[in-house]
Amino acid sequence: MEPVKKFVAERSELSKHSMEIFLRLLTKRKYKKGDILYKSGGTSRKFFIITKGVARSVLLDKSGHKKTRSLFTASSIFTSLISSLNNEPSEAEFNCLTPCTIYEGDFKKFIDFTFKYHDISILYNRFLEESFFNMEEKATILSTLDATERYLYVKNKIPDLEDLIQLNHIASYLSITPIQLSRIRKKLYS
Repeated sequence: MEPVKKFVAERSELSKHSMEIFLRLLTKRKYKKGDILYKSGGTSRKFFIITKGVARSVLLDKSGHKKTRSLFTASSIFTSLISSLNNEPSEAEFNCLTPCTIYEGDFKKFIDFTFKYHDISILYNRFLEESFFNMEEKATILSTLDATERYLYVKNKIPDLEDLIQLNHIASYLSITPIQLSRIRKKLYS
């Protein structure tokens, strides 16, 4: 549980009692590359903290092709808020692109604790802020940077990304084709 304690401490300060409560919510799981955390159309009741590996959320486009919406690396927390908060089916699928170590928690119990413990409520707010920041950041890079700049931006954030996941997943995340990504890489590295 040390990676989770560090993860929490980087975001908020919990009392010893609240930390114990939060940690009791979590179960450590190991997933293989390709494992699905939950499928689109399903209802999520969990939140996930990834401590090792790379996971993603994907959506199907109109042609039925999977498009990577978000990448989650170590020290990321994620869930489908629409599904978890409203008990509605999620349009997104969440799966592992590499072997992953993930701590899973019951989202409803977590929310219940936010009403009982102020410091856990603050932690939840930090998680929401982080999620909002990540969505805003992706929207900004997609709308203001060209494909090469987007690639370099992501490489700067996750330097070993190409060693971890397939190039077609990186291209999908950047909203470009794998051919475009190959051309960008060839131009940059030749």
